[in-house]
Amino acid sequence: MPFVAPSRHRKAALFQLAVLGTAFAAGWAWAVHAPGPTPTETKKSARAAVIVKHTGPPTAAEVARLKAEFLRAQHLPGRFASQRATMDFVEGLDAETAKALLQDFAARPGASNANSLPMLAYRWAELEPEGALTWMQTLKDPKLKSMLVSSIFDAYSSNDPAAALDALTKLHVGFNTGMAEAGVVINFAQQDPRAALAALKGETSGSNTQNYVFAVYEQWAAQDPVTASAEVLKEPDGFSRAMSVQSVAQTWDELDPVAAKAWAESLPDGDSKDAAMKGIIWTLSEMDPPAAVANITTMPNGPLRDLNLRRATENWAQQDPAGLLAYADKNLTGTSYNTAVNSALGQMSDTDPVGTAAYLAQLGDANITNSAIPALAAAWAQQDPPAAMAWAQSLPTDNMAVRNSAISKALSGLSNTDPAGAAAVVGTMSADPAFGNLATQAVNSWGAVDPQAAYKWAESLPASEAQTGAVTAALAQLAKVDPQTAWDAAQQLPESNRTDALGKVIGSWAVAQPAQAAAALPSLSAGTETNTATTAVAKNWVAQDPQAAGQWIGTLPQGDARDGAVVQLVTAVGKSDPAAAFNLAVTIGQATTRNTQVVNLAKQWAASNPDAAATAAQNAMDNLTGLTRAQRTTLQNIANKSTKP
Repeated sequence: MPFVAPSRHRKAALFQLAVLGTAFAAGWAWAVHAPGPTPTETKKSARAAVIVKHTGPPTAAEVARLKAEFLRAQHLPGRFASQRATMDFVEGLDAETAKALLQDFAARPGASNANSLPMLAYRWAELEPEGALTWMQTLKDPKLKSMLVSSIFDAYSSNDPAAALDALTKLHVGFNTGMAEAGVVINFAQQDPRAALAALKGETSGSNTQNYVFAVYEQWAAQDPVTASAEVLKEPDGFSRAMSVQSVAQTWDELDPVAAKAWAESLPDGDSKDAAMKGIIWTLSEMDPPAAVANITTMPNGPLRDLNLRRATENWAQQDPAGLLAYADKNLTGTSYNTAVNSALGQMSDTDPVGTAAYLAQLGDANITNSAIPALAAAWAQQDPPAAMAWAQSLPTDNMAVRNSAISKALSGLSNTDPAGAAAVVGTMSADPAFGNLATQAVNSWGAVDPQAAYKWAESLPASEAQTGAVTAALAQLAKVDPQTAWDAAQQLPESNRTDALGKVIGSWAVAQPAQAAAALPSLSAGTETNTATTAVAKNWVAQDPQAAGQWIGTLPQGDARDGAVVQLVTAVGKSDPAAAFNLAVTIGQATTRNTQVVNLAKQWAASNPDAAATAAQNAMDNLTGLTRAQRTTLQNIANKSTKP
């Protein structure tokens, strides 16, 4: 069986059912439908190699030659030519050759493996599924197993789905098999849905295959919706039945909307009817969103109605947002109106920001405009930042929170393309109530690419709280590239702002040079800024050199600053050295913080050494104060698990 693009139903089911693993992306992505070949491509797409059947494994020289031919086929000019040559090559391989090539690629990591490995694994499994599966299970790398398992089981289940399902349920767990499970179930259901269902229900190994019952019903409905609709109602009540009913209704509705709707409406009120109607509405939402909205608005209020309406209006908005707005204005009220208008405005903000702004200006509905205006500013700024900023500045000042949010969103977009220009715009807004926040925002964006220029601009602002805030933010950015200059400049700030600025400088300094930043900490006076800076130093130093960081933390005086540093160290070394982390945690001065850390460490320690954790838990209960009842219960449970007499 060649590698071909999965059918629409199968692709949809795979996307719904399983994690989109590497095997799917690598194994099938190259086989998507492509335009027909040009005459030139047709000439170039001859078989990449003529493979001769082997009576035994190919020689090393043959493997090297075939590998080169295989890679050449994958890189022929023209996508269609490359795909066809690659498929011709793979289909020409016998089992021994496919095996040899696969093992050679697996032993030599490289960029080409992402495409080559799944294709070769498929071919080998198509011819010798048990051999390919046995070899895959010997691999040490779980990522490599996850890459290959889908291809192997897809080939296996195409020929013998019952045997493939049985083998999959017995497979050793420890890597991603989600795509393989979905593929096997769907292949089985396409061949014999009744047998596939019976096999799933009889599976008792604890694998996830039973979760794919609704996929069987989807395939069954595609073949025989009348029988599938009768059989699905025999399933026990619960989530699996509801999902299966929805799958049947949705698939049937694509084939015969009138019959599918008649069946759904004939069901008694309850979960099954809700699920069937949901499936039909979802199909209608894709094919005819206006009809779906009209249908949904007649449903009783509730979560199902809200979900369906949101989906239908989103689809309508993608096709005709203006039409959806016009319909909503004439026909909808309340929550239905809000849902429809928000869907339309979300789409219009991307395609017609000027028209959206005009619509919002006359809307007069705060429930919508309060969220739609900032969203429009963000979308508009992706297309035309200056225009978005000009519009945001022109907004009325009667709702400053919304106006400020819009200006901030527009400023972000402008800063991404022209940070200096964004700062210049902010500089003209010194009388604006949001000037301080905007100046800091501009500095943070500009400082990320040119901290010296951002600092000079912040210094040039008129003396005010806004200027001090902008300078402080600029110094934090400058400290990332020139910490000493930033430190010296922060020392010159007014006393009321100096500690805050110095603390932020140290926080940035600590990212690259935690030891030097730690040496500067004693210059700060006690307070929140110092505590924050100490924690920043500890966090970065512990990540780079936990031993040196631990020695430094040991020199800190008792207090909130030390407590914050200890938490960073305990978090970093708790798994590798739980005894040392526990002994350090009990020295934290703040009782609430200390007890939280001690209990968390005890739980973590108990997983690797229950006896040592039990002793530590008992000591904590005997000596620590302020433990909550829940914390004492947790520690007691850990202490009770000791295996020592």
